[in-house]
Amino acid sequence: MKFIHQIDPLKFIFFKFQDCPDYYMESSQRAHLLEMMWFRNEPNNADKSHSIYLIPLYRSEKINFEGKEGCVIAFKREYLEEDDKEFALDVFNLFNIHGQYTNLHLDDDVVETLQYLSLLIEKEYQNPMGSYLVLKSLLKVFLLNLVRSSQHYFLHQDIHQKRVYQFIMLMDEHYKTERRAEFYASKMGISEKRINQILKEKMNKTITQLLHERVVVEAERMLISGELTIKEIAFDLNFEDPAYFSRFYKKQTGRTPEEFKKLTDCL
Repeated sequence: MKFIHQIDPLKFIFFKFQDCPDYYMESSQRAHLLEMMWFRNEPNNADKSHSIYLIPLYRSEKINFEGKEGCVIAFKREYLEEDDKEFALDVFNLFNIHGQYTNLHLDDDVVETLQYLSLLIEKEYQNPMGSYLVLKSLLKVFLLNLVRSSQHYFLHQDIHQKRVYQFIMLMDEHYKTERRAEFYASKMGISEKRINQILKEKMNKTITQLLHERVVVEAERMLISGELTIKEIAFDLNFEDPAYFSRFYKKQTGRTPEEFKKLTDCL
């Protein structure tokens, strides 16, 4: 039976901590995802037993789930992009309140709502006929409840967060063809020095570091998919010389594209 809007497991992920796949924490695909790690009845947190870690794009924090209860909801940014920009910015800010990641403690009133929504999300995710559109709608309600419960963080919107958001949107659009910091600074209408200061403050990385990281993430996605040869990947990423691409990749990761491909083929 044919149906539309099928859920893509590479774009939306749900699992309970005890069911975490062995490969997940080491997967390069995590860098593409916004992750929510919800710890329920967390030890050593007597006052507020529920907390949720919100991990932004391109930062893959390794968090130990052993002996803890909770779930992971991870999704690509396209689950937000069709919505209004104000909502997307609120979500982006939510994930970046504390820089590398956000840790929110949840009050009882929001916990009850989120538990109900997470059950609906899990049910839809596991349904063989599950729909992307249904998950997208449930996710939006889940995120709006998180934003509302944390609204005190947004009384005065941080212009620097807006700059970070603007840069990430530009980077995703142009990273294959533009890897010069001055290009992005010009597009954003501020100096290269200033945008680097903002990115260092909010993300602890420079424009160049983020661009290189983004190229590596995309290279690894293509290497894992196996649809293109290493030479084709090099050209797709705008490297004129495949040998230069291999040197670049090894400098960033410590291994060659061939070594990475062999490693993932064995998994």
